[in-house]
Amino acid sequence: MILLDNEPISLPKFISAQKLLEDKFILEFSNNNDKKNKTNKIKKRTIELTIGDIACFVKPHTDFICDTIVRGILPKRHNGLESPTVYVLVTDNKFDFYNITEIADKKYRILDRALKNVIVQRMFTIHQLAHFLIIDLEKNLEKYKSKLLVITGDFFLSDIQISKEDKDWLYPQMIQAIKKVANSIILVFSPTNCWSL
Repeated sequence: MILLDNEPISLPKFISAQKLLEDKFILEFSNNNDKKNKTNKIKKRTIELTIGDIACFVKPHTDFICDTIVRGILPKRHNGLESPTVYVLVTDNKFDFYNITEIADKKYRILDRALKNVIVQRMFTIHQLAHFLIIDLEKNLEKYKSKLLVITGDFFLSDIQISKEDKDWLYPQMIQAIKKVANSIILVFSPTNCWSL
């Protein structure tokens, strides 16, 4: 134990350079409103994520979503996350699954790996979604060793058949369930908003 002014202090934990490289996921994206610079290139923005982070993208392009999913299984030396699997949760009926295979095949040449390691689950009701997030989410991410969870869709926010009382009761619980996940990076791609993630 080391004392400073008769008070115990803790030393910083040693972290190797290899550990610093682990489980970082860098996403590059451009905004449709971004202007080209002097060399006629659109300025790319980057965001670096680590395990436990939650990020929300509003109105993303479908290619960005699918590229992110495929890059989740790529090796780190190719700017991937090297996740054993990527878990994709679809909360609307508008997601194009075939674009994932298209990008995996044409851009990265890993179609077989993408077909084996991308797990897609589709929810059809808010009650299915709430049950999955609250009861099954952590178990499934652990079972499949997913370092990346991708949630797409509007979370049934625009469904007029769901009462305000149901929404007010279910959404806070679903948000808490998402925030509890500590072993994965969570990316939410929403056509409208990301409420209070």
